[in-house]
Amino acid sequence: MWKKGIILSVVLLMFAGCYIVPVPDQQVAPAEQWVPITIRATGGGAPPEKAINPAQARLMTERAAKLDAYRNLLERAYGVAIRGKTTVRDFVLQNDTIRSRVEAYIRGAKVIDTVYKDDGGVEVEMEVTLGYDFRQYFR
Repeated sequence: MWKKGIILSVVLLMFAGCYIVPVPDQQVAPAEQWVPITIRATGGGAPPEKAINPAQARLMTERAAKLDAYRNLLERAYGVAIRGKTTVRDFVLQNDTIRSRVEAYIRGAKVIDTVYKDDGGVEVEMEVTLGYDFRQYFR
């Protein structure tokens, strides 16, 4: 009988040190507490060799610079997927390929500055403001 009492008191002492710790609910902050983020990127373009006239070369160069700036904005906002492939034969490098890929879309980007270089190249600086909707993609 006294063995049962000893076992019961040992078990009660073990459980006396245990208690439940309340965990607060982890709630996402409402949209009003999120601060919009503005990101900027620069893109560059070079004039094509096969342009019919200087005006066409300038427009094509501006377009190339703008597309490069869009790509750089997407890389900063979403990140880049990079794949590499290396071919080796007889311990000699045969081929080394690195590809980058961005699969996303961006809306609301605007051109901040356009710089025309002496060599015919163009640099375009763009920015976009990312709000609460953008951050929901990364939950």
